[in-house]
Amino acid sequence: MINENDYVPRPVRFLDFIVIGAGFIHNLARSIETLTGELMELSIYHSNQKTQVNRAWEDMSADLENLQEDK
Repeated sequence: MINENDYVPRPVRFLDFIVIGAGFIHNLARSIETLTGELMELSIYHSNQKTQVNRAWEDMSADLENLQEDK
């Protein structure tokens, strides 16, 4: 029978630091991917908003021209 007090955990090895570093780099890459994805969504939103504003101005200009022609 094995006594729990006799168990000695393995020592910390260089490979443990490599695993931690790889995990850090992986998380950093995922963070950058998320950031660029959010920036892309924001740019699409901004582009759509600008397009809608321009269409509204064009419609208003066309309406004004039609009012002037009706007079």
